[in-house]
Amino acid sequence: MIQAIFFDFDGVLVDSEPLHFACWAEALAQHGIAITAESYYRRFTGVSDHSMIDALCREFGAEGDRPLFTACFHRKKQLYRERAAEFCHIPPELVTFLADLSAAYRLGVVSSSDRPDVEPHLAAHGVRRWFRAVVCREDVRNLKPAPDPYLRALELLNDGDGAAVKSAECLVVEDSAPGEEAGRQAGMRVLRVRRPEEVADVLRRELDGTSDKIYYVK
Repeated sequence: MIQAIFFDFDGVLVDSEPLHFACWAEALAQHGIAITAESYYRRFTGVSDHSMIDALCREFGAEGDRPLFTACFHRKKQLYRERAAEFCHIPPELVTFLADLSAAYRLGVVSSSDRPDVEPHLAAHGVRRWFRAVVCREDVRNLKPAPDPYLRALELLNDGDGAAVKSAECLVVEDSAPGEEAGRQAGMRVLRVRRPEEVADVLRRELDGTSDKIYYVK
Protein backbone atom coordinates (compact mmCIF):
# COMPACT_ATOMS: atom_id res chain seq x y z
CA MET A 1 0.00 0.00 0.00
CA ILE A 2 1.62 3.24 -1.13
CA GLN A 3 1.55 5.92 1.56
CA ALA A 4 4.12 8.40 0.23
CA ILE A 5 5.40 9.51 -3.17
CA PHE A 6 8.80 11.11 -3.72
CA PHE A 7 9.53 13.02 -6.93
CA ASP A 8 12.88 13.76 -8.46
CA PHE A 9 13.01 17.37 -9.65
CA ASP A 10 15.01 17.78 -12.87
CA GLY A 11 13.35 15.82 -15.66
CA VAL A 12 10.38 14.76 -13.53
CA LEU A 13 8.69 17.92 -12.26
CA VAL A 14 10.39 20.32 -14.68
CA ASP A 15 11.98 19.66 -18.07
CA SER A 16 15.19 21.40 -17.04
CA GLU A 17 17.79 19.07 -18.54
CA PRO A 18 17.92 20.90 -21.92
CA LEU A 19 18.69 24.14 -20.09
CA HIS A 20 21.27 22.45 -17.86
CA PHE A 21 22.99 21.14 -21.00
CA ALA A 22 22.85 24.48 -22.81
CA CYS A 23 24.37 26.30 -19.84
CA TRP A 24 27.12 23.71 -19.39
CA ALA A 25 27.89 23.83 -23.14
CA GLU A 26 28.11 27.63 -23.11
CA ALA A 27 30.32 27.74 -20.03
CA LEU A 28 32.69 25.11 -21.42
CA ALA A 29 32.77 26.65 -24.90
CA GLN A 30 34.26 29.81 -23.43
CA HIS A 31 37.37 27.68 -22.74
CA GLY A 32 37.36 25.88 -26.08
CA ILE A 33 35.75 22.69 -24.76
CA ALA A 34 32.88 21.16 -26.72
CA ILE A 35 30.33 18.73 -25.28
CA THR A 36 27.53 17.19 -27.33
CA ALA A 37 23.92 16.80 -26.29
CA GLU A 38 24.12 13.04 -26.91
CA SER A 39 27.09 12.69 -24.56
CA TYR A 40 25.50 14.89 -21.91
CA TYR A 41 22.19 13.04 -21.79
CA ARG A 42 23.81 9.61 -21.91
CA ARG A 43 26.43 10.24 -19.24
CA PHE A 44 25.27 13.06 -17.00
CA THR A 45 21.49 12.91 -16.59
CA GLY A 46 20.82 12.41 -12.90
CA VAL A 47 24.48 13.02 -12.03
CA SER A 48 25.41 15.81 -9.64
CA ASP A 49 27.31 18.83 -10.93
CA HIS A 50 30.28 17.97 -8.74
CA SER A 51 30.42 14.45 -10.18
CA MET A 52 30.32 16.03 -13.63
CA ILE A 53 33.34 18.16 -12.70
CA ASP A 54 35.19 14.95 -11.86
CA ALA A 55 34.25 13.47 -15.24
CA LEU A 56 35.29 16.61 -17.12
CA CYS A 57 38.68 16.55 -15.40
CA ARG A 58 39.19 12.98 -16.51
CA GLU A 59 38.09 13.55 -20.10
CA PHE A 60 39.35 17.02 -20.96
CA GLY A 61 42.11 17.75 -18.49
CA ALA A 62 43.80 16.53 -15.36
CA GLU A 63 43.38 16.93 -11.61
CA GLY A 64 45.33 20.17 -11.85
CA ASP A 65 42.62 21.58 -14.10
CA ARG A 66 39.93 21.27 -11.44
CA PRO A 67 39.87 25.06 -10.79
CA LEU A 68 39.04 25.61 -14.49
CA PHE A 69 36.14 23.18 -14.46
CA THR A 70 34.96 24.47 -11.09
CA ALA A 71 34.87 27.97 -12.59
CA CYS A 72 32.84 26.56 -15.50
CA PHE A 73 30.46 25.00 -12.96
CA HIS A 74 29.88 28.34 -11.23
CA ARG A 75 29.34 30.05 -14.59
CA LYS A 76 26.88 27.32 -15.56
CA LYS A 77 24.96 27.85 -12.30
CA GLN A 78 24.79 31.59 -12.94
CA LEU A 79 23.48 31.08 -16.48
CA TYR A 80 20.92 28.53 -15.31
CA ARG A 81 19.51 30.74 -12.57
CA GLU A 82 19.25 33.67 -14.97
CA ARG A 83 17.23 31.64 -17.46
CA ALA A 84 15.33 29.03 -15.46
CA ALA A 85 12.22 31.12 -14.81
CA GLU A 86 11.77 31.61 -18.56
CA PHE A 87 12.55 28.13 -19.81
CA CYS A 88 11.61 25.66 -17.02
CA HIS A 89 7.99 25.07 -16.07
CA ILE A 90 5.91 22.44 -14.32
CA PRO A 91 3.20 21.29 -16.78
CA PRO A 92 -0.23 22.65 -15.73
CA GLU A 93 -1.79 19.18 -15.74
CA LEU A 94 0.92 17.98 -13.36
CA VAL A 95 0.27 20.91 -11.02
CA THR A 96 -3.40 19.94 -10.87
CA PHE A 97 -2.51 16.27 -10.34
CA LEU A 98 -0.13 17.11 -7.48
CA ALA A 99 -2.94 18.97 -5.74
CA ASP A 100 -5.13 15.87 -5.98
CA LEU A 101 -2.32 13.57 -4.79
CA SER A 102 -1.61 15.70 -1.74
CA ALA A 103 -5.05 14.86 -0.35
CA ALA A 104 -4.33 11.12 -0.39
CA TYR A 105 -0.54 10.72 -0.09
CA ARG A 106 2.40 12.30 1.68
CA LEU A 107 4.57 13.94 -0.98
CA GLY A 108 8.22 14.90 -1.19
CA VAL A 109 10.85 16.19 -3.62
CA VAL A 110 14.31 14.61 -3.68
CA SER A 111 16.92 16.28 -5.87
CA SER A 112 20.68 16.36 -6.38
CA SER A 113 20.41 20.03 -7.35
CA ASP A 114 21.15 22.96 -5.06
CA ARG A 115 18.18 24.24 -3.05
CA PRO A 116 18.19 27.63 -4.85
CA ASP A 117 17.63 25.72 -8.09
CA VAL A 118 14.62 23.86 -6.68
CA GLU A 119 12.67 25.84 -4.08
CA PRO A 120 11.98 28.92 -6.27
CA HIS A 121 10.36 26.73 -8.93
CA LEU A 122 8.13 25.02 -6.39
CA ALA A 123 7.08 28.35 -4.91
CA ALA A 124 6.53 30.04 -8.28
CA HIS A 125 4.21 27.26 -9.43
CA GLY A 126 2.30 27.23 -6.13
CA VAL A 127 3.10 23.60 -5.31
CA ARG A 128 5.59 23.95 -2.44
CA ARG A 129 2.86 23.64 0.21
CA TRP A 130 1.99 20.13 -0.97
CA PHE A 131 5.45 18.69 -0.29
CA ARG A 132 6.14 17.69 3.30
CA ALA A 133 9.82 17.03 2.58
CA VAL A 134 12.21 18.70 0.13
CA VAL A 135 15.72 17.25 0.09
CA CYS A 136 18.46 18.88 -1.99
CA ARG A 137 22.20 18.53 -2.49
CA GLU A 138 23.04 20.42 0.71
CA ASP A 139 21.05 18.05 2.90
CA VAL A 140 23.05 14.83 2.54
CA ARG A 141 26.66 13.71 2.40
CA ASN A 142 26.16 11.17 -0.40
CA LEU A 143 24.05 11.97 -3.46
CA LYS A 144 22.26 9.61 -5.85
CA PRO A 145 22.86 6.75 -6.66
CA ALA A 146 23.42 6.41 -2.90
CA PRO A 147 20.14 5.94 -0.99
CA ASP A 148 20.87 8.81 1.43
CA PRO A 149 18.65 11.46 -0.22
CA TYR A 150 15.56 9.24 -0.16
CA LEU A 151 16.23 7.99 3.34
CA ARG A 152 16.60 11.57 4.53
CA ALA A 153 13.33 12.51 2.86
CA LEU A 154 11.61 9.65 4.66
CA GLU A 155 13.03 10.88 7.98
CA LEU A 156 11.65 14.37 7.35
CA LEU A 157 8.31 13.02 6.24
CA ASN A 158 7.98 10.94 9.41
CA ASP A 159 9.00 13.87 11.61
CA GLY A 160 5.51 15.33 11.46
CA ASP A 161 2.06 14.18 12.51
CA GLY A 162 0.64 10.80 11.62
CA ALA A 163 1.78 7.20 11.62
CA ALA A 164 5.31 6.51 10.44
CA VAL A 165 5.71 5.48 6.80
CA LYS A 166 8.01 2.57 5.95
CA SER A 167 10.39 2.50 2.99
CA ALA A 168 8.38 -0.26 1.31
CA GLU A 169 5.33 2.02 1.42
CA CYS A 170 7.07 4.73 -0.65
CA LEU A 171 6.99 5.19 -4.41
CA VAL A 172 9.85 7.05 -6.11
CA VAL A 173 9.30 8.78 -9.46
CA GLU A 174 12.59 9.13 -11.36
CA ASP A 175 13.91 9.73 -14.87
CA SER A 176 17.51 8.50 -14.52
CA ALA A 177 19.47 5.38 -13.67
CA PRO A 178 21.25 6.98 -10.66
CA GLY A 179 17.88 8.08 -9.28
CA GLU A 180 16.35 4.66 -9.81
CA GLU A 181 19.28 3.02 -8.05
CA ALA A 182 18.97 5.43 -5.13
CA GLY A 183 15.30 4.57 -4.70
CA ARG A 184 15.95 0.83 -4.93
CA GLN A 185 18.78 1.01 -2.40
CA ALA A 186 16.48 2.90 -0.04
CA GLY A 187 14.06 -0.05 -0.17
CA MET A 188 11.40 1.89 -2.08
CA ARG A 189 9.44 1.15 -5.23
CA VAL A 190 10.58 3.04 -8.30
CA LEU A 191 8.64 4.30 -11.30
CA ARG A 192 10.71 5.50 -14.27
CA VAL A 193 9.38 8.28 -16.48
CA ARG A 194 10.89 10.07 -19.47
CA ARG A 195 9.63 13.64 -19.10
CA PRO A 196 7.33 15.78 -16.89
CA GLU A 197 4.52 15.80 -19.45
CA GLU A 198 3.91 12.07 -18.94
CA VAL A 199 4.21 11.97 -15.14
CA ALA A 200 0.54 12.59 -14.33
CA ASP A 201 -0.74 9.95 -16.75
CA VAL A 202 1.87 7.28 -15.97
CA LEU A 203 1.61 7.77 -12.21
CA ARG A 204 -2.19 7.80 -12.27
CA ARG A 205 -2.22 4.47 -14.09
CA GLU A 206 0.37 3.06 -11.71
CA LEU A 207 -1.66 3.99 -8.66
CA ASP A 208 -4.79 2.57 -10.33
CA GLY A 209 -2.98 -0.72 -10.93
CA THR A 210 -3.20 -0.53 -14.73
CA SER A 211 0.49 0.01 -15.55
CA ASP A 212 3.41 -2.40 -15.90
CA LYS A 213 6.12 0.27 -15.47
CA ILE A 214 6.83 -0.20 -11.77
CA TYR A 215 10.06 -1.79 -10.57
CA TYR A 216 9.57 -3.63 -7.29
CA VAL A 217 12.42 -3.97 -4.84
CA LYS A 218 13.46 -7.60 -4.42
